[in-house]
Amino acid sequence: MIRLNLLFLILFAPALALAQEPQKFYVFEPSSNLSMLGFIYTIIMVTMFLVVGWMSKNRVATSADYFAAGRRVGPLSNALAMTSNYMSLATFLGFTALLWKLQFLMVAIVMSFLGGFVMISVAVAPCLRRWGKYTSMQFIGDRYGHTAKIIAVLCMILLAQLYLIGQMKGIGNVFQVMFHWDYTTGLIVGGLIVTAYVTIGGMYGLSYNQTLQAIIMGIALFVPAAIILWKLNAGVASLFPPFGYAKLVPDMMAALPTYFDPFSTANGTVPLSSKFHTGIILSIAFGTIGLPHIAMRYFTAPSVRAGKLASMWGIFFIGLVFFTTLAIGFGAKLYTTNVLNPQGLAIQPKEADLLVVIMSQAFTPAWIAALPIAGALAAGMSTIGGLLMVIGTGIGHDIYSTIVPNAEDNKKMKMGLFFTAFGGIVTILLALNPPDFLLTSVIWAFVVASSTFTPVLILGIWWKGTNRIGAISGMVIGGALSIILWWTKGNLFGWQLINLGPLGYLATAIFSASAAWFVTIVVSFVTGGEKDEKILHEVDRIHGWKDYNPQRYNGKAFPVGCAVVALALMVWSAMPDSPPRPPAAAQGATVTTVAQR
Repeated sequence: MIRLNLLFLILFAPALALAQEPQKFYVFEPSSNLSMLGFIYTIIMVTMFLVVGWMSKNRVATSADYFAAGRRVGPLSNALAMTSNYMSLATFLGFTALLWKLQFLMVAIVMSFLGGFVMISVAVAPCLRRWGKYTSMQFIGDRYGHTAKIIAVLCMILLAQLYLIGQMKGIGNVFQVMFHWDYTTGLIVGGLIVTAYVTIGGMYGLSYNQTLQAIIMGIALFVPAAIILWKLNAGVASLFPPFGYAKLVPDMMAALPTYFDPFSTANGTVPLSSKFHTGIILSIAFGTIGLPHIAMRYFTAPSVRAGKLASMWGIFFIGLVFFTTLAIGFGAKLYTTNVLNPQGLAIQPKEADLLVVIMSQAFTPAWIAALPIAGALAAGMSTIGGLLMVIGTGIGHDIYSTIVPNAEDNKKMKMGLFFTAFGGIVTILLALNPPDFLLTSVIWAFVVASSTFTPVLILGIWWKGTNRIGAISGMVIGGALSIILWWTKGNLFGWQLINLGPLGYLATAIFSASAAWFVTIVVSFVTGGEKDEKILHEVDRIHGWKDYNPQRYNGKAFPVGCAVVALALMVWSAMPDSPPRPPAAAQGATVTTVAQR
């Protein structure tokens, strides 16, 4: 018997050792040429940003110059600035990583981003521009009072920091991986650079730099994407990446059929219902409306018409970049499935954020492969700049003006400069321990925005009955729920308010945003609505009316309808889903293993 056991061990020991062998992970190592060219591109780019910021300093003479670029940014330049402001480093790199993880589900997120930008352009931005301030927090303060403005600024600081952490992490990662610096050094250097040029040049410097950054991003995204898709056998269609995506669909169907099931993710075992997609819309699309650094761009336009033209061009540019990013992410999934997984290599989350650079090095010459490095850094610096500017304006102007109403114009500008720099330093410190995925904290920022700013902005513009108590109640309830439900993945004191499965935290706004709408409307009704005649007249004015009509924007159908829908969504979110259906296509063990990687 003992001899038989020994014989068994001798014969099968290699197989047993192989079976117990730990999973091998792909580790990206940039070539020396890639690192050198990436460093050269970065030095040239950063030098240009600092020079533009310094030259813009000469144009800053008043607080209107510092906070709103004198309201003289033209439509095309503003559109490009909107594009780079919105298309952050989390979009440039993190979108690829999240698409690799969630697969076809990311289409819903992409469409929600675009839909949100359309809604802000139509429903909110023109009226905010007519109001004539610098930030959406100022609108909230003028519309609902000083207390509401302070709460809005606090909510802005929270969502701005959530947004900024992902950008700062990305910059630190790029410096770490590409130039072999440690993460902390890369984070500090990159963070201080963008903090410096924004602080020095104010909104003028930010606007010109964001325009330049949009051009850099476009080149750095399109050129490598076309070559990568070509090498993945997309053919001539790769010259326009969205067409290259379509050309490669049959290849993906053969390699990973579960990719195209909108109600499953990753390995086809996590069921997702229409409830999840509804939550994505409420998180992303409505969150976009509430992002203060997006709304802030409209305050730089010389007129409402110029702002609308900037919106049209901005939507075009953003759509182009989004669908190109989607094509790159699609190519990344195909690359890992067909190339890396057959070699027994899986991708870790920290490597997934670098898939664009990984594929560029694999498929393109070094001078082209280094372009995504410059594009990623430009994207990150652009969004960081916009958020630091809104922090500086929110604290240095909005809060300071509330505390010291008779402050001199020069003093307001200095306070804005100080808090812009202070916000950059605090963000660097917070980014020392970031989440695994770049897009995680960014999506949380969208949830906070949709649950705080969006309801009070839309209702304040389109319903005169919204009052101070209702707005404050809505922001407080929405903000608190957006934090608690995200942190607990939908659970509040043991009660599951969001029943969306393992990925439910991505869509917690289905309850928190709905609750903010419901509370704002109901409390406004209960407390008698808005009575201040000056505010009621202003609501008509920001819509372009020259006369005042007390019945205009004062009906009951709109707020009651919104409250009913919000309440229905809150109840629906806590209801258990029906039993999960099987994946669209039965997958064998091999395909499932590959998909998980």
